[in-house]
Amino acid sequence: FLYSKPESLVGYRNLTPELLAPDTAGAYAQKLGHLALTLAAWSEPATLTLTPEADAVLLAYQRVTESRLRKDGPLWPVINWASKRDGAVARIAGLLHLATHPEDAWHRPIAAETMAAATRLGDYFTAHALDVFNAMKADPAQEAAHTVLTHLSETRTASFTKRDLFRAMPRSEFAAMGDLDPALDLLEEHGWLRQQPPPPRTTRGGRPPSPRYETHPRVTSAA
Repeated sequence: FLYSKPESLVGYRNLTPELLAPDTAGAYAQKLGHLALTLAAWSEPATLTLTPEADAVLLAYQRVTESRLRKDGPLWPVINWASKRDGAVARIAGLLHLATHPEDAWHRPIAAETMAAATRLGDYFTAHALDVFNAMKADPAQEAAHTVLTHLSETRTASFTKRDLFRAMPRSEFAAMGDLDPALDLLEEHGWLRQQPPPPRTTRGGRPPSPRYETHPRVTSAA
């Protein structure tokens, strides 16, 4: 995800904003519609290439990213997100290129100026991602819940026991089974999980069965 966390305008919003100019709306619809219809006729993917200068801009950006991903670097706290930002920047460059040349973008390479504009957007999204992740870390349960939900989605787990989930989780984040409780409670509160009633006990003594959960169907279909 690319994050944008602008300052809230609640309390200061313009309640009577100017409407979008008809010419602007018409030009947008015409260009976007033409682009979609043109590419819809392709049987093979349209490949966008870079000029040598644009490739150099992207490579320089990748080198900066790599240096900032080190353990003492500013992107280390969001390493999983930041490791994917250069790919996002390249895709943004492709979108800017299509917007600039909607008639024949696939017949010309992406220019250095377009790639540079994409890297500026990359810096914007990076600054906001750092702020968002810092805010999320204020609630440890939220980050733990994200880790659990990602695992369930990637493994397409429809149901599981708490004990089985604990065995699959990294010990660096969940040292004890009880560490799962805040994440499971939060996911259940938001409807991603549903705890099943415990089965009836048939024998005396012994360890009680581990709580069993069912996941929301969207979890298994998202992978």
